[in-house]
Amino acid sequence: MKKVKIIDYINKIAPFDKRISGDNIGELIKGKDNIRRVMICLDISKEAIEFASSSKVDLIVTHHPVIYNPLFKIDDDVILAAIRNKIGIISAHTNYDTARLNDILAEKCEVIVTDSIFLEDGIYLGRIGNTAKISFYDYLDKIKTNLKVDTVKITGKIPHDVEKVAIGTGSSSSFIEEIKYLDVDVFITGEIKYDNLKSLAFEKPAVIELGHYESEECFIDDLSNLLSKRFPKLDVITYKKRISIYI
Repeated sequence: MKKVKIIDYINKIAPFDKRISGDNIGELIKGKDNIRRVMICLDISKEAIEFASSSKVDLIVTHHPVIYNPLFKIDDDVILAAIRNKIGIISAHTNYDTARLNDILAEKCEVIVTDSIFLEDGIYLGRIGNTAKISFYDYLDKIKTNLKVDTVKITGKIPHDVEKVAIGTGSSSSFIEEIKYLDVDVFITGEIKYDNLKSLAFEKPAVIELGHYESEECFIDDLSNLLSKRFPKLDVITYKKRISIYI
């Protein structure tokens, strides 16, 4: 299959021009033009490239870009390994966050979305909505089960019941001032920097931090399912590896 068809399809479901300024998305490493096997993952790492190489992958679609800062020389072992194995890399990051990922996380948190929040560079990077009234700890058990996480971090004033919820995938540190004034019982995200988070201590809303990876892992299954349905003859595999464990 021609790689351009895959790129065009991703651009259709999550337009590359709908991204925050400076986000390095799209085709980052050229690779082959004819694609037989695609791997979907969240991050590019040495282990991910090794898995892709041993699995004879032609193209990787990742959520987080493998190249963020300007390159003055190519000396990164991960990038070199991808080039050496002729593996192309595409990133779908904040374009996917605004197009699909926040809605998917909301669904997994059993939230019926009523509005979008966190406007940045013309796109919305968060959602707000309602869930059936439930006790806080019962709700916590539900989302932990749905997202397959064992432990989470909670900051702020814990409510007795949960009805109104806001979510933001990945890191929500830059939206801390907006989070303070959200009219919700809980705010669910991947992570918030401590210096930002401490301003929410003992205040409403309660903040549930899932872990950055854990809040975005659903990207992998979503895109792999979409590509498999759109291109039945394309071999689509996934690579999942959480970098932290919670004990």
